[in-house]
Amino acid sequence: MTGPVLGLAAAAGHDLLAVRRRPTVELLLLGDELLDSGVPGPGLVRDALGPLLPPWLSAAGAEQVGVRRVGDDRDLLRDALRHSPADVVVTTGGTAAGPADFLHAALAEAGARLLVDGVAVRPGHPMLLAALPGGRHLVGLPGNPLAAAAGALTLALPLLDALAGRAEPPTRAEPAAVVLPGHPEDTRLVPVVRTGDGLVPLRFDGPAMLRGLALAEAVAVVPPGGVPAGGRAEVLELP
Repeated sequence: MTGPVLGLAAAAGHDLLAVRRRPTVELLLLGDELLDSGVPGPGLVRDALGPLLPPWLSAAGAEQVGVRRVGDDRDLLRDALRHSPADVVVTTGGTAAGPADFLHAALAEAGARLLVDGVAVRPGHPMLLAALPGGRHLVGLPGNPLAAAAGALTLALPLLDALAGRAEPPTRAEPAAVVLPGHPEDTRLVPVVRTGDGLVPLRFDGPAMLRGLALAEAVAVVPPGGVPAGGRAEVLELP
């Protein structure tokens, strides 16, 4: 709520206003392999999501209560989920079924109820949404950076909008300047730029890549099979 809105309410004679507080968010970065600084070596990767996600979450109206690293330990993760003070816990990594992917088991032990467990979208298909005890929620994002960004755009940010009582941002369809290649069965989320002829997809759009997203103006929602040149694709704006 802004100062002018408060002034307008006062001028109209309103003494009490119904408001919603900003939802709180805690970001848990999962994995022993993450580095906060320096050049990664064998078996190690730089954490890209710690810098990427907080500005997006703030743009969705969230009040961030912390960013924490949690190693590959099921008990530590379970306790982090149980004791987080946030309305929404956002995790990165651990959503698949690898030997160090403990999120599903930790959620079960924490008394969570899965609401979404995988989405037919590339990248980002292992994303999940769970209801935690006490009316809280968890959004589990994949560990690959572009896959996590896709999950944030389509799952985390809409949830925060709903909790904050904000209308979901409108989407629109725009023409494709060239063919937007599709997946045979799943929806694709493709970083794009706008030209005078329409949308143009960017290279480097694999699930572990951020170069295309860093240059993108928006993300095109490409249905199975793709969109031909001159066809139209729904567009998601970036925060």
